[in-house]
Amino acid sequence: MWRTLRSFRNRDGGFWVAATDPKAADQALTGSMPLDKVHAAALLSDGASRPVDRFAITTWRQTLDLLAEQGPQALLKQVRDVEHSDPEGTRWPCGKAYDDATAAYVLMVDTRPSYPTPVLGSASSRRNARSEAEHR
Repeated sequence: MWRTLRSFRNRDGGFWVAATDPKAADQALTGSMPLDKVHAAALLSDGASRPVDRFAITTWRQTLDLLAEQGPQALLKQVRDVEHSDPEGTRWPCGKAYDDATAAYVLMVDTRPSYPTPVLGSASSRRNARSEAEHR
């Protein structure tokens, strides 16, 4: 099994592992979106993403909800619980029973100071304010 697994590592049509070949970064799937549309972000190692993409016991939406509600430690506990439930890899065959798992969750908060929206007067409004002051 290991020989077959290695034959797919860092190859077109296979999977890329940056730890063994820095050129793997060129194969990263990337995208972008306007910042005002981003409310939260999760960065997961392949070990932390196992409940979704390896074990298929949850969805990405459920994983993001778990991160938002309970934090990265809850996701890592989920990973370890599943790994411990199948140490021989009979239910979920994989290259290793326990994988390193790292998760970070960032909630975007607007920390810019909020100032009152300035009201810009026109020349006529200033004249009206002046004339009101003169009539007092």
